[in-house]
Parts: sequence; structure tokens; C-alpha cells
Amino acid sequence: MDPITEALDLYDNGKVNEAVNHLVEHTNEADEQDQFSIAELLQQWGFINEAKSVFERLLNMYPDDNQIKFQLADIYIDLELDEQALELVEGIQEDDPDYINALMILADIYQSQGLNEVAEQKLLQAKDLQPQNFMVDFGLAELAFYNGEYQKAVNFYEKLELHDGEFPFVSIHERLAESYASIGKWESALSYYQDLELKEPDSLFKYGYTAYQLERYDIAINVWNDLIDLDPDYTSVYPYLAKAFEEEGILDQANDILKQGLKKDEYNIELFITIAKNELKQNHVDEAKRYLKEAIALDPGHEKAVEELFNIYESYDEWNDAKEMVEELMTFDSYPEILDWRAAQVYNELEDYRQSKSHFEKAYLTYHQEADFLKEYGLFLVEEGEIKNAVKLLNDYLNHNPNDQETNEFLSRLQGE
Repeated sequence: MDPITEALDLYDNGKVNEAVNHLVEHTNEADEQDQFSIAELLQQWGFINEAKSVFERLLNMYPDDNQIKFQLADIYIDLELDEQALELVEGIQEDDPDYINALMILADIYQSQGLNEVAEQKLLQAKDLQPQNFMVDFGLAELAFYNGEYQKAVNFYEKLELHDGEFPFVSIHERLAESYASIGKWESALSYYQDLELKEPDSLFKYGYTAYQLERYDIAINVWNDLIDLDPDYTSVYPYLAKAFEEEGILDQANDILKQGLKKDEYNIELFITIAKNELKQNHVDEAKRYLKEAIALDPGHEKAVEELFNIYESYDEWNDAKEMVEELMTFDSYPEILDWRAAQVYNELEDYRQSKSHFEKAYLTYHQEADFLKEYGLFLVEEGEIKNAVKLLNDYLNHNPNDQETNEFLSRLQGE
């Protein structure tokens, strides 16, 4: 049995290191064609440095062999040795039959350097020379895709549908699905996703998200459940899956999913907040508070969690609890700025107007362009008898909301006084 066949048998039996060592040990005694095959196998298996050594040895023997240059250039690009890759292919001339491949390698090099426009120029040059070369279309499609030009990517990928399955590690239909989703063409994206057999967590997440956007919550639930079965530690999916259950009116299952997610990531504040919202929808107010307090304990500066808990206190007129929360959180140097405004509201409700005014003044530094704040602060100053300052704030508010007829009339009466 020849060394390559023996190595393949070892690899297929899971003895990867033994397979690699066997190839490396027998490289020198193999002929040139087998050495090329050995290097390709090593590269394919991810043993880049070992493959590099074999290809470099072959290039010394055959310095004009373009296929060796191309394989070695790919390896140099993977190793971020761009200058060495450029040296290999820049000397290939236009009259060389391999010039198209050289242009595509150059495009890869320039793309890896972030020079996307130069990369595109090389590919368009190749396109002009061989308009029917679908590999060039693939290069242009991939460049557009990774550059975030998804409509342009769609235009090229659509030309390649007949060649789906011919590109290692890339599914044209999956690329089309993701590109359509990225430009908001959810129906088109979903039609492609539904024909795919996806096994990667990221791809399943995007499939579910596409269905979710179309309010196909049944599909989203099935896909995201498959994702969790595949990778239970993909914690970012749990809030989305819970929301899909919620949209279907299955709140108990939504909460079960969120609690399952918390077991995987006990520091995920978004999960705490989402559970709290679901508990509140089921009138489990104390449970909602408990989850929000846990979220705030993890991050006292998390404005969203603080706001959710404050809203509960406000809804149930629990101003003393709100005061306790505000005062405790304001002992932290990095407390959310919204607390200055909320503190003003709390002290106003508790009739501690001096404290309320102090916090309104501080909050004004941050929220002087916020219409709701300007109106609230202005009305507070009216009660305080500071009419001149109140008029200014209410005029500022009306600059944001000139159609508020009630406030317009109130301000006219105020100024008439």
C-alpha cells in the first residue's frame, strides 16, 4: 500500500496525527506528483506549515510551475505572509494561460489587506478576459458578501446557482439566503433557507431570525429548538426563542426556555430582563421584581434593567421602594444618568421638593434636549413658583412638539399671568 493510501486510512480511522506523521516521513521518497498530492492533503487537513514545507521544496525544484505557486500563495495568505504571496504571482504575465488564476490570487491578497477596491479591480479584469468563467463570478460574489454589499452579492450568486455544491465550504443557496435577509427581502431569504439542511449554529440562528421577521413563529420555534439541541451553549438564541413562544401565546414555555438559558449563562442580564417582562405579563409582579433585582445586582449600571424595575414601582405607586433603589444605586460612581431624572420624580412624589429640584437640575445637564423631560421639569417649576424658568423650559419643549395644543394653551395662560 502506498504512503498516501495508508495515511488516508489512518485519517479515516481518526488517527489524524499518525496520518500526518506518516505523510511527512514518506515525502522525500515519493515522486514529484505524489509530493504535490501529499502537500494538498496536508493543506486540506489544516496542517498548513507542513504543507508549506513540501510546496516550498517542490517550488525549488520547479520554479516555473504555476500550480505550485498558486497552492503556496494560498498558504502564504492563510499565514498572513502577503508579501511572499505577491512575489509568487505578480510575475505571471497576461499571455500566460494561468493569468486568470493569478488575478484571482491577487484579489485574495488585496482583500486580506482590506484593499477591497483593488481586489475588485483584479476580479473585474479577469471578468473582462473570461466573461463566462464562473469562478470569477464566485470571487466577485464573495468579495461583495464580505464587504457587506449584499445586493451586489445577490446579483453574482444568482448566476452561480447551477454550480451550487461545486465550491468547498460554501453553499451558494445559503449565501443567497443570508444576502437576501441582510437586505430585508425576508420572503426570498426564507424560500432558500427552507431548502437547506443546516448544521451550523450561526446558520440556524439566521434561518430562525428570518422566519421570525415574517411572523412565522412556528418555523422560528422549530429551527431555534434544533439550534439548542445542537448547541445548548448558544445562549443568545434563548431570548429570541422565548419571544417566539410569547408571540404564539405560550408564556409558560417562554419562561421555561429563558430559565433554561440562565442555567447556561447565569450572567446574561438580557435573560433576566426578558423573564421579568414575561412574569409581569402573567401578573407575577414579585417574581418580575426579583429577576430585575438580580440583573441589577450583576450590573448596577445597566440602565434597561433599572428602568424596568422603576416602571414597576411607578405603576404600583411604590415610591418608597423606588426611593430605596435610586438611593442605593446612586452610591455607585457609574450609576446610569437616567437615575438623576428618576430621583427627581421619586422625591417629587414623596413631596421632598428640595431634593427633587436638586436632581432635576442635575438631570437637565443630560436631558436638556429631551422633550418629555423639559415638559416635566417645566411643570415642576410652575408648582415651585419659578415661572420665568418654567416658561423657558416649556418653550423649549414646544420647539420639539409644536402641535401639543394643551401645553400651548397652558403656556399662554401662564405668560398672561
